[in-house]
Amino acid sequence: MTDLALQTWAEQNQRYLSVALAAVRQRLEPGGSDATTADDLRVLAGEMPAPPAIEALAQGFDLSSFERDLLLLCAGVELDAGIAAAVARGGGPLPTFGLALATLDAPHWSALSPARPLRRWRLVDLLDSRTLTGSPLRIDERVLHYLTGGQYLDERLAGVVEVDDGSRSLAPSHEQVADAIVAAWAAGADMSALIQLVGAEPGTARTIAAGAAERLGASLAVLSVADIPAAAREREELMRLWEREAVLGSSVLLVDCLDLDGGPAEERAALALLGHIASPVIAAIRRRLVAPRRSSVAFAVAALDG
Repeated sequence: MTDLALQTWAEQNQRYLSVALAAVRQRLEPGGSDATTADDLRVLAGEMPAPPAIEALAQGFDLSSFERDLLLLCAGVELDAGIAAAVARGGGPLPTFGLALATLDAPHWSALSPARPLRRWRLVDLLDSRTLTGSPLRIDERVLHYLTGGQYLDERLAGVVEVDDGSRSLAPSHEQVADAIVAAWAAGADMSALIQLVGAEPGTARTIAAGAAERLGASLAVLSVADIPAAAREREELMRLWEREAVLGSSVLLVDCLDLDGGPAEERAALALLGHIASPVIAAIRRRLVAPRRSSVAFAVAALDG
């Protein structure tokens, strides 16, 4: 989006979020109905240059309508005085799964399963795991800011993942590679193929990856192979955080494996991450790797003459 369109979207997103929270607030009232605000939301969404943040998030993480509203309920105690007051009357200060089940439409018990999106992607935190329905629920801070239109790299990834500024021009031959990357991902529909840039120098790999990301309307972030944890639990934590960030930030990840010289353990860690991370990923490597259980498309990148 242009700067003007982005400013327009930000203003409209705030308005949309306010109306969406009003719908949740109405549900908290005895006999409350959100029919009027539901109509307002449809009108507002139709006027926006891009989807509202809550709807983009719901689609990106495949939330049910109940999970979407539960997330709004958790956001509401931070953003809406009426929701905060209603939750407090029910024993607050934070909402519970029991409150959501009793007040929101289309409730289902599986919403707080560890396998469902709210907990799998840590959109909300369950503060007392000893009781499911009575535990206070808190929205993740990164997610709360996303809903209000704020964008920044999750602080837990800072220092490990570097956001690339993308402000470079592509040589014609590298433009062709960037176009081919986008075509390879489009052919798979879900962008699941691992892209390998074989033989590319660090600057060249970044330029090509940034070009591919730009063509997709996405940003680029870079992870060095040296920063991939060797321990499986820590690596899983990193992957989960990044996979969430890839959706929230519309981002492509470049994994710089050009200095892959730490021996078998480092290569195993790199392969484990590249083979399992569920987001668009490009690897810059010296020689082609075979990642387990993942399709791969490799491009040999020659150095530019001169």
